[in-house]
Amino acid sequence: MRSIRNLREKLIVLVILAVWVLLRLFLRTQCPILSLTGIPCPGCGMTRACVAFLRGDFSAAFACHGMVWSLPLLLLLFLFDGQFFRRKWINIMTVSVLGIGFLINWIAKLIVIL
Repeated sequence: MRSIRNLREKLIVLVILAVWVLLRLFLRTQCPILSLTGIPCPGCGMTRACVAFLRGDFSAAFACHGMVWSLPLLLLLFLFDGQFFRRKWINIMTVSVLGIGFLINWIAKLIVIL
């Protein structure tokens, strides 16, 4: 019973995320954090990167956001409650490396902007 509820909650989150991406894509809205502060968030450019990646335009995808390659891995970690790999330390290292990658990508964007 718990696993069905957990799966339902995850599906709801994924549907909300998909609706958010579609709204941002079709309405061409700007990131709310960027709109409020003038500073891009660590995920800025990810919607454009996903669209370019799905079109097969990999150079444009990586130009929009350098961590676009990590989305399938993040999705798997989300679906498996952060326990995709058998060994706990591999899961922790994977999340840590992805977090550092997002941080480096964000800092690089800030340096270019400033």
